[in-house]
Amino acid sequence: MGGPLKVVAAADLGGLGAKEGTPAAYTWVPSSLLPYILPWVAVLLLLLLKQNRCAQAWWVWLPLLAVTALLLGLRPVLSFLPSNPLEILTDVITALAFGFAAVWLISPYLGHKPRILAFLGMLAAWGGFSIAVYALRGDWGENSIETVGFLVFLAFCVFLLALALTLASLMCRRRYSPLRFLLWLFGWLIAGWLVVAAPFLLFALASGAATDEPILMLLSGILSLALGTFLIALPFLLLAVTNAFYRERFGELLQLPDAKLPAVATPAIG
Repeated sequence: MGGPLKVVAAADLGGLGAKEGTPAAYTWVPSSLLPYILPWVAVLLLLLLKQNRCAQAWWVWLPLLAVTALLLGLRPVLSFLPSNPLEILTDVITALAFGFAAVWLISPYLGHKPRILAFLGMLAAWGGFSIAVYALRGDWGENSIETVGFLVFLAFCVFLLALALTLASLMCRRRYSPLRFLLWLFGWLIAGWLVVAAPFLLFALASGAATDEPILMLLSGILSLALGTFLIALPFLLLAVTNAFYRERFGELLQLPDAKLPAVATPAIG
């Protein structure tokens, strides 16, 4: 999205003056709003599927708006980041949120299957939708290295979240409660990011460069990534806990015994 930016001219003038000029602030506005509108239109089209033609299905807008509000609130906090990585990170979080919304809306076609097939279906739906949203918003010009790097990061986040949800449901297959599920989910997210960071930690230990401070920084980074991915999923999981329509889908998709409820009778739309 658009926002305030600062541009600084820099050149080594030797003894003739400062290397950096006075920052020039301006508000950047994207050339087209279409990449930002299309994901919302895509969710609207998914709501037209036969299984979603009821009033309760429209509650999926609530977690999407919650994530959008969270991003707007975090912008001042993350203002220390360079503008381009901040915009790309925002696109990653947005893509993950729209991907999760797509999973909830497509879930009737993914449930009632063996757990591994449900996981693969969830991964395909989440990954396909998220990558499409990210690709729409990404800067694919000459300097697209950062964009590609964050695309890999997005793909891993999708895989890790889908896997953590599946493993958390496996831990709750005999005894389920919302709090128990959320705790298992957060634990698996920490474990997943720890696996990613393990090679760096082992390299530091093998080279003798590891000290208490870098290790603590690495662990705090792992915890931050786990918490970040957890917070993206949390609004959609709260929807599944509090809304009977999505609670039924949640239970069927992840095969949770006590989360499944009889279908809710709601008038069809159209």
